Amino acid sequence: MEWLADWNESYSLSILFFGLAVCFFGIILYLFINYRKLLEEIKTKEKLENELLNKNAQIEALSKELANQIEYEIAQRLKSDYSHDYLFENSLNAIILAQDENLNIIRRNHAALNLFGKEILNHNILELFNNKADKKSVFEKITQLKQSKLRQNFRLDLTLEDSTIPVVVSIHFMNFAQKTTLYFAFVDISDIVKLENELRNKRVELIQKNKEEAMGKMLGNIAHQWKQPLNSLSLLCQNLKEMNQYGELDNDNFEKYTQMMTKQIRFMSRTIDAFREFYNPSKNKETFEVYGAIKEVLELFYQLVDKKIMLKMQPCKHKKQLKVYANKNELQQVMIVLLDNAIEATKARLSDGKIKEGRILIDCSMEQNIAGSQMCVIRVLDNGGGISPEIGQQIFEAFFTTKGNGSGMGLAMAQMILDKMEGRIFACNEKDGVEFKVELPMANEDLFKKPKKSKNSEIL
Repeated sequence: MEWLADWNESYSLSILFFGLAVCFFGIILYLFINYRKLLEEIKTKEKLENELLNKNAQIEALSKELANQIEYEIAQRLKSDYSHDYLFENSLNAIILAQDENLNIIRRNHAALNLFGKEILNHNILELFNNKADKKSVFEKITQLKQSKLRQNFRLDLTLEDSTIPVVVSIHFMNFAQKTTLYFAFVDISDIVKLENELRNKRVELIQKNKEEAMGKMLGNIAHQWKQPLNSLSLLCQNLKEMNQYGELDNDNFEKYTQMMTKQIRFMSRTIDAFREFYNPSKNKETFEVYGAIKEVLELFYQLVDKKIMLKMQPCKHKKQLKVYANKNELQQVMIVLLDNAIEATKARLSDGKIKEGRILIDCSMEQNIAGSQMCVIRVLDNGGGISPEIGQQIFEAFFTTKGNGSGMGLAMAQMILDKMEGRIFACNEKDGVEFKVELPMANEDLFKKPKKSKNSEIL
């Protein structure tokens, strides 16, 4: 039984040591697990601290950048405000800012003070205009601006106490002092108007010069037209004298010769009447036949043309219907310009030996345009060599000429006249020459007929 007691004692010690080993292992495992957690917490904390440091660095960098940007923007704003004030005060144009509600002036520059010649602050903008029509015009433009929100530009003759100044006025909305204000700019165009007047006077002088040249040509035609009638009158007078001497002058012969002389005198009188009508034209518009107007020009100016130049007007089946409502004399001026250019071009080619005969054809027709309206179309075609492609439509520009002694106003004046008639002119090369095409709107005779008075209408 002693061995059994020893075995029990050994077994108990083994169990004790095993338990102690298990407890020790558990403690070590617990400490290991806690150590791992602690390490992870430390790493997480370090990571958070690093992220916080990075964020702080970023925030600090952004703060510096923002501070620099704010500083730059403030500097730019100050610079912009200074530039704005400088430009505003030193502008050559008069500038005025007015309140939107009551139109009272809240700011103006030196140019505005000089333009109106008095202090205008706190005055209503409409008080600056002495003329009632000007006040009404400006007020209407302000109303249009408020309705459309679009800039309003218009020309105005500004009437001041001792003078009238032509200006271009511009009105639009502008933010000033955190309020919406009306911005007025007045541009003095006196110099431009002066140049316009000078150009207009020069144009009148050139037109007058062209008329004087045409007058000289026409006097030559009158002399040519009168030469034959005068010879006929001289012969008739001589025959009457001889018949009277020989007793052959009876009543029948006397009446016959008188009628012949009257016919010749009437022809000469018609020539003078045509001359007077052409150079003392009416400025009023009228309805007239285009074909007949062109025939008058040919009879007055172009009966004496170079023998080597054929000037022909083509027959027109619609000549009675080809009527326009315009100034007859002005259309004849256009035809003179076109025909003179054609004659000069063909003469140049004849002198160079490039052609044996000059050819100028005039054609009138009724054609339909793209819009479907009936148009009167006049064509002038020559064999004078055409227009250089490099020149193109420059031929219609004022003062542009390829002639050594040309004024450059002929075709420009023709286009100006046709624009006033709501017509158009084109030029294109055809074969060995150029064709000028003139389009004019047909006259609506119903619009120009005087209304018939009814029997019951009252006489006012």
